[in-house]
Amino acid sequence: MTKKRLQDDFYDYINHDWLQSTQIPSDRPNISAFGEMDLALEKLLKGLISDWATGKKEIPNNKHLQEMIILYKMVMDVETRTKLGWSVAKTDLDKILKLESFQDVAKQYVDLDYQFIGLPLGFYVSQDFINNRIKVLWMSQLGSILPSKENYDKEDKDKFLKVWSDMSFKLAKSYGLDDQTINHMIKKALEFDNLLKDYLLTNTQKADYVSLYNPKNIEWFADKSKLFPIKEIAEKLVENQKVDTIAIDNVVFFENLDKIFNDETFEGYKALLFFRNLQNTASYITEETREIATSFRKALYSIDQTRSLEDFAFDVVSKYFSMPIGLYYAQTYFGEQAKKNVENMVKNMIQIYEKRLKANNWLSKDTAEKAIVKLNKLGVMVGYPEEIESYYDKFIFKTYEQGGNLVSNLKIASQVLTKHNFDQYMQRTNDKLWSMSPAAINAYFHPFFNHIVFPAAILSAPFYDINASSGANYGGIGAVIAHEISHAFDNNGSQFDENGSLKNWWTEHDYKVFKDKTKAAIEIFDGIETEHGKVNGTLTVSENIADMGGFSCALEAAQKEPDFKAEDFFENWARIWRILSKPEAAKRRLESDVHAPGKQRANVQLSNCDLFYETYNITPSDGMYIEPSKRVKIW
Repeated sequence: MTKKRLQDDFYDYINHDWLQSTQIPSDRPNISAFGEMDLALEKLLKGLISDWATGKKEIPNNKHLQEMIILYKMVMDVETRTKLGWSVAKTDLDKILKLESFQDVAKQYVDLDYQFIGLPLGFYVSQDFINNRIKVLWMSQLGSILPSKENYDKEDKDKFLKVWSDMSFKLAKSYGLDDQTINHMIKKALEFDNLLKDYLLTNTQKADYVSLYNPKNIEWFADKSKLFPIKEIAEKLVENQKVDTIAIDNVVFFENLDKIFNDETFEGYKALLFFRNLQNTASYITEETREIATSFRKALYSIDQTRSLEDFAFDVVSKYFSMPIGLYYAQTYFGEQAKKNVENMVKNMIQIYEKRLKANNWLSKDTAEKAIVKLNKLGVMVGYPEEIESYYDKFIFKTYEQGGNLVSNLKIASQVLTKHNFDQYMQRTNDKLWSMSPAAINAYFHPFFNHIVFPAAILSAPFYDINASSGANYGGIGAVIAHEISHAFDNNGSQFDENGSLKNWWTEHDYKVFKDKTKAAIEIFDGIETEHGKVNGTLTVSENIADMGGFSCALEAAQKEPDFKAEDFFENWARIWRILSKPEAAKRRLESDVHAPGKQRANVQLSNCDLFYETYNITPSDGMYIEPSKRVKIW
């Protein structure tokens, strides 16, 4: 493919050689700047874990890592897993098959909730949006077979449901059910799923996360379900504490519980519950059942190959021990100089943000002052957390020799996590805990804590390079830092105050202007054509607002550096968003990802920037040109 002019497609111009020469790994849906860093980190961590497991290196004197290796060895022991087969899961899965009604589900709800995924009411404990220092009880909508409600309106819906049906048939056959029973169960499960989908939220609705906070007095639920005594179940789950209020994410779903869960729909729900848990367990039985269990996801995301055994074992222990292994990585490999440099960049950009808020021409003084209070109270965490969750101490596994098996140990882990979550009910939150491993190639803003977190692993090239120019680093990690700061003032984060509580701190006029600017941010992205569909400006608006603020703030910070070159900044900005996706994966991202595709993330912000036009002499006839009146600037 011919290289495009930078004036027409800056993203393609900068990344052309990479886009032409890079191959997407056969077991991944895409490859990106983030993905390449993840592959390198995964190689390092897999090597460490393998060496510990095989005795090439001594396992650190760390209880969590030692339990992790027990689990890793059990995944790798294919011979024993194959010999045991489905026998290790049959007692539990047969419990689902023996359920005769929703009354049975209601009576056993607590026990079932500790054992299975996909229970009707989706209970869990999380922070309250207003009194955010306390954790409260929530209920969440039940998930559908396809990844999102939007999938059911696509032409390929039946194709993917057929893949799911074939997978379910093969797994149930290997489990020991007869063909007639399996086919009937699949038919009923699909009927229930077809009913369920009508009551679910779309991805665009879920992206507006303030709208997901709907606290309801316990009496509100009294007439919502004839089959489930919600107050009774809720109080049993939280060890008989009093429950006065439950927050729900989807009012429509919970207003229609009796239409979704009734005597006529029970058979379909039960079948779906069985298949869901069968698939969830199958990867841990044999390599053959793992291959079958991954077929649905592979079809959804155009993945060619199942992860290798070694990779799968790494995935399993990473899922359950993300913090212990991440902490080991950060404490072993993370440099203090990098941490100091990044903390200095954060400090610079907070100062610039304050200056920009004071000079803002559309905010009133009152709102600007409150925004500055929030900004100055913003917490900054770099590298790794001071402490991790206490539940890791309760991950105590039995080896095969001790009478344990992989499924029984994962059941222990799951039950520990479930109990830990419900034990948090009405407890104070701990803002020292992170929601992301130090070994994650990512960063985040937490609206309830009003803090930003930058794990050690993201502080590497191309985002951060201690030997790169300041312009390149500000175009990489600097823009990511400022992006996370900007989330405090995007369409979601702007509704939380300096303490992380849901509270309106805007004047009525200022918030109206902000909503108008948010609408403009939606319009500048909405409908942009890509190879696999159109960008949804509403779905991606919060991330696009954060990019707008992050890009402009990081650029201003970079310009203060003595070695600043605009080209370094713009080029690395385009570089960090490079990505290649397989066709179905690209479609799924357009349907569900709150981030715009990489090319559009890079190019639209550049086209919004006046200095970009000056640097590269962009004219109205160029593809990168946006009329000045249509350029969007918020922060």
